[in-house]
Amino acid sequence: MGIFSFLSGNSSVVDAVADIATEWIQTDMESAEARTVMIKALDKNGKMRRDLSNRVTSLYTLYILVALFLLVCESFGLADLKSIAIATEKVTELFFPITTLFGVIVSASFGVNYANTKQNK
Repeated sequence: MGIFSFLSGNSSVVDAVADIATEWIQTDMESAEARTVMIKALDKNGKMRRDLSNRVTSLYTLYILVALFLLVCESFGLADLKSIAIATEKVTELFFPITTLFGVIVSASFGVNYANTKQNK
């Protein structure tokens, strides 16, 4: 007579233990489903991505307008030429990194939206 022989006659105990064991075991499918649910809860219908894209576009537009304003001021000598020239130089040095990051963020957002749309069809 073994240690667990009392369980053989009581199927409800065995079923309960099996149910508990099943809940403890995590499969890849369950992990993927949990991540998907979490992402959907955080970014329902892509609202967060759209808001981020809109915000980044607004900030990039502000950057372009400031750069143009500084260039106009420097071109027409509307203010202290030396300080405007320094500001314009610093703003134009940032053009490539800011434009690249703007492109990456907006492209990623559109890419995710495309992938989600294609997946839903």
